[in-house]
Amino acid sequence: MSAPPLPGVYTFVFEILEKRRISVGSLLYIDFDEGLYVYVGSARGPGGLRKRIARHASKQKRVRWHIDYLTVDPHVVPRAAVYAVTEDDLEEEIARALMESRIMVPTVKGFGCSDKKSFTHLFKCIESLEKCIDELRHVFTRIGLKPCVLFFS
Repeated sequence: MSAPPLPGVYTFVFEILEKRRISVGSLLYIDFDEGLYVYVGSARGPGGLRKRIARHASKQKRVRWHIDYLTVDPHVVPRAAVYAVTEDDLEEEIARALMESRIMVPTVKGFGCSDKKSFTHLFKCIESLEKCIDELRHVFTRIGLKPCVLFFS
């Protein structure tokens, strides 16, 4: 199963298996604790959600965005994506809602949003994968989206 080749917004959930120091381009070296993380993004180009989410799940790619520096690391494992088909630019709204969540902790200032006004698009989830997915579904629904979930094996 994969996401549709349509425009939309998504959250990409991944796990860092052990504490890592990772070079993240212009953000330099960042220390990441092990655990679940959530990245907020949008997909508007050719291939839409399908292509963007598949890119994040792949280890074989040219490193272009902040998230790529993490997802190519061998100790980073994709777990799930929560997405919604939409033409609207709701990436910032999702990031703001996650800033208010009890189980999502904002991480690196400017991560994934150097062209936006939000603090970060990367959050650490301090609960289980199941609770993390439930929270993301709730956020999407609260802003009028119909969330879909894609799990990675």
